Amino acid sequence: MSATIEQASKKAGDVEQKLKAGKPFLAGDEPGPQDAQAFQELFGSNMHVARWAKHMASFTALERASWKATAPQTQVRSSFSSEAAAEKPAGKPAAAPAAKAEKPAIEPERTEKRDFLRDLETRVQARWEAEKVFEVDPPGPGEEDNGKFLATFPYPYMNGKLHLGHCFSVLKAEFAVAYQRLQGKRALFPFGLHCTGMPIQAAAYKLRSDYEAFGSPYPVFPCGKPQVAMVSESEVDVAFMPPTSTAHDMITGFKIEQKIDQGEWTPISVHLKNKSEKTESDVTLPMQAGPSKALNFSVEGLPTGSEVSFRVTANLEGDRKTTPTGASSDPVALKAKKPEVEGKAKDAGKKKPAAKIVAKTGSALRQWDIMIGMGLSEEEIPAFVDPSKWLDYFPPLGRDDLKMLGVHADFRRTFITTPANPYYDAFVRWQFNKLRAGNYLAFGKRPTVYSEIDQQACMDHDRAEGEGVGHTEYTAIKVKLVEPYPKAVENLKATGKPVYLLCATLRPETMIGQTNCWILPEGKYGVFERNNELVVCSERSARNMSFQDLFPAWGKPVKVQDVTGAELMGASLAAPRAPYKIIHLLPLLTIKMNKGTGIVTSVPADSPDDYAAFKELKNEKKREFYGVKAEWVEPFNVVPIIDVKIDGENRSCSAEYMCEKLGVQSQKDAEKLRQAHDVCYTLGFYEGVMSTGDFKGVPVQKAKLDARSAMVAAGEAFTYHEPESLIMSRSGDECVIALIDQWYLKYGEKEWKAKVLQHVEERLDCYTPACKKAFTDVLAWLQEWACSRSFGLGTKIPWDQQFVIESLSDSTIYMAYYMLAKFFHGHDNLKGAKMGPGGIKAEDLTDECFDYILLKAAYKPGCPVPEEKLAPIRAEFEYFYPVDLRVSGKDLIQNHLTMSLYNHAAIWPDRPEMWPKSFYTNGWVLVDGEKMSKSKGNFFTLSQAVETYSADALRLACAYAGDSMEDANFEVQVAKKASVKINALFDFVEKALKEAPRHRTGAAETFMDRWFANEMGRLANEAGEHFERMRFKEAVRCSWFDFHAARDTYLDVQSSLGSEPHHGLLLQWIEWVAIMMSIITPHASEHIWSTIGKEGTVLDTRFPKSPAHDGHLVDQGKYLLETVKSDLIEKYEKAKKKAPKQVNIYVAVRYPDWKLKVIGMLKEQMKPDNTFPPTVMKIFDKKSLPADDILVAKGAQVGKFAGMIKSQAEAKGPSAFDLQLPYEEMPLLREHEKYLLSKVPLQEMHFYIAADENVPEQTTAENAVPGRPSMAFP
Repeated sequence: MSATIEQASKKAGDVEQKLKAGKPFLAGDEPGPQDAQAFQELFGSNMHVARWAKHMASFTALERASWKATAPQTQVRSSFSSEAAAEKPAGKPAAAPAAKAEKPAIEPERTEKRDFLRDLETRVQARWEAEKVFEVDPPGPGEEDNGKFLATFPYPYMNGKLHLGHCFSVLKAEFAVAYQRLQGKRALFPFGLHCTGMPIQAAAYKLRSDYEAFGSPYPVFPCGKPQVAMVSESEVDVAFMPPTSTAHDMITGFKIEQKIDQGEWTPISVHLKNKSEKTESDVTLPMQAGPSKALNFSVEGLPTGSEVSFRVTANLEGDRKTTPTGASSDPVALKAKKPEVEGKAKDAGKKKPAAKIVAKTGSALRQWDIMIGMGLSEEEIPAFVDPSKWLDYFPPLGRDDLKMLGVHADFRRTFITTPANPYYDAFVRWQFNKLRAGNYLAFGKRPTVYSEIDQQACMDHDRAEGEGVGHTEYTAIKVKLVEPYPKAVENLKATGKPVYLLCATLRPETMIGQTNCWILPEGKYGVFERNNELVVCSERSARNMSFQDLFPAWGKPVKVQDVTGAELMGASLAAPRAPYKIIHLLPLLTIKMNKGTGIVTSVPADSPDDYAAFKELKNEKKREFYGVKAEWVEPFNVVPIIDVKIDGENRSCSAEYMCEKLGVQSQKDAEKLRQAHDVCYTLGFYEGVMSTGDFKGVPVQKAKLDARSAMVAAGEAFTYHEPESLIMSRSGDECVIALIDQWYLKYGEKEWKAKVLQHVEERLDCYTPACKKAFTDVLAWLQEWACSRSFGLGTKIPWDQQFVIESLSDSTIYMAYYMLAKFFHGHDNLKGAKMGPGGIKAEDLTDECFDYILLKAAYKPGCPVPEEKLAPIRAEFEYFYPVDLRVSGKDLIQNHLTMSLYNHAAIWPDRPEMWPKSFYTNGWVLVDGEKMSKSKGNFFTLSQAVETYSADALRLACAYAGDSMEDANFEVQVAKKASVKINALFDFVEKALKEAPRHRTGAAETFMDRWFANEMGRLANEAGEHFERMRFKEAVRCSWFDFHAARDTYLDVQSSLGSEPHHGLLLQWIEWVAIMMSIITPHASEHIWSTIGKEGTVLDTRFPKSPAHDGHLVDQGKYLLETVKSDLIEKYEKAKKKAPKQVNIYVAVRYPDWKLKVIGMLKEQMKPDNTFPPTVMKIFDKKSLPADDILVAKGAQVGKFAGMIKSQAEAKGPSAFDLQLPYEEMPLLREHEKYLLSKVPLQEMHFYIAADENVPEQTTAENAVPGRPSMAFP
């Protein structure tokens, strides 16, 4: 490093240290022009906003608020973009544009209200901690006991910071705990932090690999793998990502190279662009490495009929000159233009729209990039190559973020997993000893998802992609290649070994209907050695089979040669059990090389896809197009094999029938073929009977198993397993299915499964039918589960310490450990590094100790821990267990949650009352309708979200986002408006207290007083019901939005009547909203509670309970405040062009005769479930009525009135047919005449009984019905 750079670096560091002692900027909390000048003097013209942003992060919101208060009122903001290149560490100045003293297009949002809430939250949280508000214990002698409520949440994985997704799900449990606390229960919410398994270990190893390959501590990464999209036959668009780190060297340019076919790499000259969907700009060089968008370039004049590849290297200004060369793009075939068809429009020279190139160009993010994205500095990251560093760094951050959110967690019970915590390690060892003793574990070879890099099983939480994906058993049919061999494989005859094409199928019983086999012409296949034979299949399937003892060398298939599908097309084959001695290999373009072997049997009688493709090749022109000879197709016909009843008749060729029925014309009719396939497969497999062959007359389901066994026994086939879809390990390799020795849990065992299923069906509260069905579905398929690993973080299997227990298997009953953790850990002792409050050493915790605590076993003499120390822990467990509520994302139903039920049934087999009582599962959370993504800028860590919106506003927005298993939607505007609304509530409370002397006191006797009190009770009761059933969006609607609306309506009416509100009712409203919303916005509620002079914490009060609300008052309120008011406004709007001065309102005391008849007719038609026959309205047609019927003369009025009453009856039930209202309309309207007049600009309002004689507007009066006055504007 030069002396000049060293001086600049020292000067920059000194300035930053000085600034941290005072204000960040010279004029407030954002950079202004004077700051730009000062920073440029220090750092030269290369200063940029990233340095300011980094400095600002070291100050609290309160500090920033204080600077804002003292800053000059007028200031000009700089125009720097926050998307500038990433912060460059001291060493070399980073390049960026100089500051411009101009006003930005959008002024920054005001944050005073948010900042006030953050300050308030910090103070409230400090008080909670000092008063130990969330530390919950069993009742002591003489203490009141209203019951307990234990809620838990799957401990989040500590390979990073908690984010908005965690926040959304955690708050479901949080809200439930807060509500149950308001019921007087001892509501406990313990919270653990998960570190077991591969994620941390894999991340640490990836980071180490980054450093080993690219340098430490400042790596030099290559550019990303280019992505190529064709624009025309000779032009492509290319996008690539520049390197994210170059050890602080500036990027001065890029070396772009291309390769045509198998030629040499050749440098080319291109024009680099920054492209987005709407804009395009030139790339400015030099540039700094760091997070950025893809760079683009186009290449024209490429030779058609060739394959082209690209790779990129960045040129650097430093001594190293360049980055490593980046990975090359996948070859792109430049297809020659097809000859123009006569009669079709020509478009020579016209470019096709370029295919969209994915912005995330190249391989997945490196672990180093992920760490930078977490906010770690380059200097901090190297320590994380040691997995233990993660255990020390992230768990405390997770705990602190939860505190920042205001979670009701008892952090005395917080711990981390893995042997780093010897107490939890002892607990897991005990659990597995119990599982083994109960015969719930076994050992042996089992087909298991396997990572070749990790050399061990890769279960759900070990995966980067494919969680929940299982494996499928295929039958590999050995179809023999017979002479003459295709030219490409003629050489194989010299080996003297038979050659078989492997066709993967799920339906071996249908082989008796084969007419041909299919292959993908563009597919790349291999010839592999297998025992004393050669087999042809895709390389992917060969790799997979080799891990299942099906090839000579485990995990290493020996490939003899490559071959393409086109080179094998037309080959003669001898297919076992086929009705034809020789069949041929034909082209099928829909074959997927990532599934099966890439070669498929063809049974057109049973498969609509086979039928459509086979029928196409019967067409001479189609054969000519594909290069298929007539003798490969013409001698072969569809062979019926299964009889199945479809559409009421027996079908012997179901595929032919369904294709003709649906009008399938070709194999391109994908949707019709899918429908046909669903019918043929479902009915054929489950209801069909074999119509020919060795298993004629046998149901297809049984024939499948019998046929497979027979073919395997005859050496005509073998079985193997494949992943159902792509599974990627966290170490970065595509997983296979391997037969490996392992310990596994016997999930699915008949008696064990039956106990769990009974619990789900009879005792487990799942809150929604969809959730309960999901559990029963999983129980139907969940089978043996590999619970051992060769390495990773976790407890070793006690009796076989070469294996580690995997991360899902050590996390099934840990909810019980929370009761013990208070004694083993206590405050700030996540790893159990020191002896906890119980005074017990981890090494003294034998299985007998856990038996005594958790299983009510007798105390055994000689136990290392005295009984007087164990007894309080047992009492703690017996009081709080079982789990009353466990909240989780729906993705854990398929593993963790169901496994938890299995393990509870195993550990407490005779105490089903100790099994979980309820599971609540939610869907994913979207942000403004989109999936969270850093590239979209809508990804928030939990701490970022709290700082952005405040804890209470964030909590309210999450509560309002949605509750079901469907995806919820976090709306940013709801969160922003929440802080405004909360502050407005504070203002209202202060105003209400200040104006108390003016308010009415005494009896609350007016209609609006009674309505308001009744409405508060109704909404509180309804909110309670929603909170109880975990419907938090509806609960917020009642306790927040509708509760505010009721208050506003009350105050509006009082104001229009010239009457003061009743002070007691306002105080009740304030108190109740504070209590109810303490579940959602506890910090704000605490502030209100203290403002109105209440002592203690609002969290320990009781949820408002009101006697059953008065339905008649509700109806009167809707009548006055909704129906009459809305009709008045609507009808005035229609009449206002006439400038009316008054309104005449007609009130009906009873229905006229014709309307009574309509009501009676509808009442007769209504069913017990409050519905009507679909044709009910036809009874009012003139054609259905006698000519002299009273309804005939009323014409269209009849249908209109009948429709209104029908809708009311469907909503309210039989009460809609009541002929009289339970209240009088006229007095209510007269009492609130001023209120109604305040809604329209009229001078007078007159009321009439509609049935009176000589009313001003007779026709209008006739339209009035009880509960719905009519109106006229003379």
